[in-house]
Order: sequence, then structure tokens, then C-alpha cells
Amino acid sequence: MKKGEETKKRILEQGLGLFSSYGYEETSLKDIAKNVKIKPPSIYAYFESKQALFEQIVNFVIEDYLSFIKEQSYVIKDFPLKKKLYYILVELNKYYYMNEKGLFLKRYGIYPPENFKDLITAKNKEVEQAIRNLVFSILRNDKTDNLIDEEAVVTSFTTLLDGMLFYMMSSPYEGYEHRLNTIWSVFWNGIHANAKEKK
Repeated sequence: MKKGEETKKRILEQGLGLFSSYGYEETSLKDIAKNVKIKPPSIYAYFESKQALFEQIVNFVIEDYLSFIKEQSYVIKDFPLKKKLYYILVELNKYYYMNEKGLFLKRYGIYPPENFKDLITAKNKEVEQAIRNLVFSILRNDKTDNLIDEEAVVTSFTTLLDGMLFYMMSSPYEGYEHRLNTIWSVFWNGIHANAKEKK
């Protein structure tokens, strides 16, 4: 990797870490330059502004999460249906605890800075559509369970995922995990077409 490419990568990495830890307003280009060990004006050789740097980090983080979502279809391909749904429910939210990209999404996914609200809202829609596509593909490839309407299952699943994500914003992973295990059986039983007959 050329020196310029390496420097740009380090700026992105340090920007990601500082924005995740301290917030957009509280992080300056001077702070990022200090961590990269370059002079602040040098950043302008790679990014025209702090806003441009933040936008590129948003794009980088979302692309990584979209790739992560896509990868799950290969991981779960031989699982039974129940395990597939549970696995992706756990893994797609666990991502937010795994690394700085996840921490960045956790910080800005629901409450983006005003200047970036439109961008992050659009990116969130891409993520939601990718998750919906994944769940639809799971349901269409596995007809062994008598489930309610596919659209209802997918909407219920994404709503559960969003609710757990919102909960984790202020909770440790252990608390999130306990709550997930509490509501999972309710979700699983509720999406079966014969659930009413069992009452």
C-alpha cells in the first residue's frame, strides 16, 4: 500500500474511533490528525472537510454492515428454519457490540447529527431492505414450518430487531441477551399459522 493510501486509511480509522467515542461535534480534525501523527492541514489532502470525512465513514461503515448481512445467508444455509431466524436475530444486533464500526452505528443509527440525517436515514433504509431480503429468502427456501403470511413474519422480525437495537443503546450485552431470550419464544410461537388453535 502506498504511503498516501496508508495515511488515508489511518485517517478513516482514527476518525471512526473518535467519532464513535466522543461524537461528531466534540471531535475535531486536529484531534484526528494528532492520533494519525500528522499535521492538521495534511488531512485536507485527503478530505475537503470534516463533513466529507464523516460522510465517507458513514458509507464505509454501512457497506461493511451490508456485507455482514449478506454473509449470514452462507453461514446459516444448512440450519433448520428456527435456528436460522434466531441466529440472524442475534448476530445482526451483536454486530453493534463487536467493533468500532458497530459502535459507530450504535451511536448514529438512531440519532444522527442533523447535518447527516438525510444520508443516514437513506442508509438505514438500505440496511432494512437488505435484512428484509435476507428473511424473505430464508422463508422462501424453507417451507417446513406452517407460518403466517411471509410479509407479516418479515415485518414482525424487523420490528423485533429494531426494538432490541433500541434497547441495546443504553444496555450492556448481558441485559440485551436476557431480554432477547425472554421474547424469542413469543415471537417464534406467534408466527405460526396454527398458533391460535393452540390457545
